[in-house]
Amino acid sequence: MEDLRAADAREITIAERMEAFRFMKLPGKQEKGDRFLQPWLYCHVFAAGSMGKGERKRAAKELKRFFAQKDLVAILKDAGENSGFLMEAHLFDSADKYLTICRDDDGFGRKLFGLVRMKSQEKEEKIIADVYRSMIPLLAQLHDLIESRAMIRSLDRACRSLYPQRLEDMEAASGVLKDDSLQALLDPFDYTTQENDESFHGR
Repeated sequence: MEDLRAADAREITIAERMEAFRFMKLPGKQEKGDRFLQPWLYCHVFAAGSMGKGERKRAAKELKRFFAQKDLVAILKDAGENSGFLMEAHLFDSADKYLTICRDDDGFGRKLFGLVRMKSQEKEEKIIADVYRSMIPLLAQLHDLIESRAMIRSLDRACRSLYPQRLEDMEAASGVLKDDSLQALLDPFDYTTQENDESFHGR
């Protein structure tokens, strides 16, 4: 029993340390900043270009620098065999938060030099395109980034969670039907259940 209590206390301590690393106080603001939004911002910015060798190199450099932070490395080391689960849990949560911010931000995806707001449908299209045609393809090319697969899975899951009614469009945008290598990175897009639900409610 004592061993179990010690193990539970150790896990709680690691979870608290991860929370403390991730969320930081911002001067003059009540809400805390989220360090784990940085990898998604880097990915989004560098994927917006031509995704040439230069962009890939800079993206890899910034992402490696983020994941190599001393405090983060120490936390994951102490987490032991749970380190992968811990990392992916925070990657998914932050990816979900990042895409939600993009969806809710009036300034995201403005047209005509920032003068015209996108409609909700247009913003959906842009976010899905950004995720599956830009961000995930960029991450898939960063072969020497250990965290790339976890980032891809997290980003994919977050987008599906944000727009569950658009799974068929996500599958088309991802190119998974034409690229077998993507099938190993992304879960199957099962939108048959979605269609059945829509048919049922439409009766």
